[in-house]
Amino acid sequence: MFNEAIWKEGEKVVKEYMENLGYKILYTNYSCVGVELDIVATIPVSAQKKEIKDNLKNAESDESDKKKRKKMKQNLKNLTPLLVITEVKSRSNHKYGTGKESISILKQIHLQRGAEFLLRQDEFKGMQVRIDVASVDNGKIEYIEDAVKCK
Repeated sequence: MFNEAIWKEGEKVVKEYMENLGYKILYTNYSCVGVELDIVATIPVSAQKKEIKDNLKNAESDESDKKKRKKMKQNLKNLTPLLVITEVKSRSNHKYGTGKESISILKQIHLQRGAEFLLRQDEFKGMQVRIDVASVDNGKIEYIEDAVKCK
């Protein structure tokens, strides 16, 4: 398979994966300030609530995690839609490393710059942003939330 076909298939698989989790895909291959953002999405409040409630249910059985549960309950009260930028890296083999290993410092800076640009747009003002990385290696997705810290 050619490189272009590999990355297109990787983006398609990740987009479907995100949609199944409740993400709303806004843009794919969005170009701004000299940067291309593979996937720009939001996580609606309803999807965030479901995720937090599921995590709370799982944490109920662990008595030692009272602080974590308290923070999750607090987070339920303060939810706003979350802007998510996902960098997709696809590989058909590990000759040059895995997809996630290919996110250089320069790429992280570009992603941060793209996030800053989006947050200045009226559509996204006041939103929280998260930069994730989806590594697709031989058809298997490894989705890493908050992989690149925003400034």
